[in-house]
Amino acid sequence: MRRDFLPIVQQALGDRFKVEREVGRGGAARVFLATDMTGRKVALKVLHPELKASVMADRFLREIRLVAQLHHPLIVPIVDSGERDWLVYFAMPYVEGLTLRETLDREGRLSIDATRRLGIDLLGALACSHEHDIVHRDVKPANVVMSEAGAVLLDFGIARAVAASGRDQLTQAGMTVGTSGYMSPEQVSAEPDLDQRSDLYAVGCLLFECLAGRTPFTSRNEHAVLQMHLNDPAPDVRTFRPETPSAIADTIARALRKPRKERWQTAAEMGGAIAG
Repeated sequence: MRRDFLPIVQQALGDRFKVEREVGRGGAARVFLATDMTGRKVALKVLHPELKASVMADRFLREIRLVAQLHHPLIVPIVDSGERDWLVYFAMPYVEGLTLRETLDREGRLSIDATRRLGIDLLGALACSHEHDIVHRDVKPANVVMSEAGAVLLDFGIARAVAASGRDQLTQAGMTVGTSGYMSPEQVSAEPDLDQRSDLYAVGCLLFECLAGRTPFTSRNEHAVLQMHLNDPAPDVRTFRPETPSAIADTIARALRKPRKERWQTAAEMGGAIAG
């Protein structure tokens, strides 16, 4: 993407947002800090042009707007979305705080109590979304902000919208929706019927990393990681963090089972096990 993308965004969306600066980028979009017309600070996300070429904008935006039905204190809502010129964008309130990715990069791992609280927060948010048949599809540390209110989960509906609006084109282009370290076996296999148990697998990977300082499956080769998700049993987190309570280790282990029917079936069920 061109270095002068910020001025393009400012010009295209200047009547809706005061766009200040780029603050990050992910697999689907570049992220800009902006202020909307009410004075609210927002994270403005603009789809990468190469991704826009593979998805249908109207379908993407229709899927994104489904997230508006989610009301939970630890879910960041989509407050605006649309298409302007060739830009497809969506905006959400800007949440202050480090991401879990930044926290783990700085600290290496979390305490056992902090990991337990994190799991309860994330699974509470996911229980809400799953009740509305919305599967996140990209639960990972970069999508979690460690705010004063708790662990806030970002980008609900984004991966779902990308997949729903461009499945055939993405498949032909060899693109996957998700992040390799946290993808369930069925997500790696690009099965079309992903359900809430895929998110719970990702939470298992995330909690494992919080305790062990590494994801369950690691390799410099991303394809090798995906094959491990498909074929290799997950290691016991106590191999890397021996003091992990059995209840937490067993909860994570069950979340990481290959067959969906053997995992936790609901976020509420897994959250109850984490809480003890």
